[in-house]
Amino acid sequence: MKPIHNKIWQIALPYLKKGKKKDFVLHTSMVVKGMELLLKKEKGNKNILMPAAILHDTGWANVPICLQKAKDASRARKAMELHLQYSIPVNREILSNLGFANGEIKKIIDIILSHKFKNPRDLNKRLLIDADTLSDIFKEQFYSDARMYGLLPEEFYHVRKDNRFYTETAKDIFHAELNRRAKEIGIA
Repeated sequence: MKPIHNKIWQIALPYLKKGKKKDFVLHTSMVVKGMELLLKKEKGNKNILMPAAILHDTGWANVPICLQKAKDASRARKAMELHLQYSIPVNREILSNLGFANGEIKKIIDIILSHKFKNPRDLNKRLLIDADTLSDIFKEQFYSDARMYGLLPEEFYHVRKDNRFYTETAKDIFHAELNRRAKEIGIA
């Protein structure tokens, strides 16, 4: 990561640690990993996408824990909506304090706001969604999420194998990682 991305990471870390729905520090590090892999082949704007990848889940810090842990669909959806809403002022402040221009801040926040409930046409938005979805299959997060959901790795594999992506690059990365998980858990 570039020095500016390391600064963003350090500032985002306390917010990520406050989220209780899952391990957002691990998740975000896997989203960043996914974004880095995608940007090796895709033409997205790295100066916008890397901050978006790091900051995309900071809003969970302010979502009430009862909503973060909600099992029913309407409360879970409300939590998802709130995490997006709450991320706006947090991310605006972080980026502003680091000297990002207003136009860059607007683009980063717009990308972050599109990572749930959207089917965007913009490549940068699609890349964040792909990186976010890719994170599910990377080894560390795969096993962490399986434990969090109370599923055996074999069961969780079947949950994750149907993840969908916008870019061919993400599909290729996903299938390679999916094959690795299958071999690890002995179903390949």
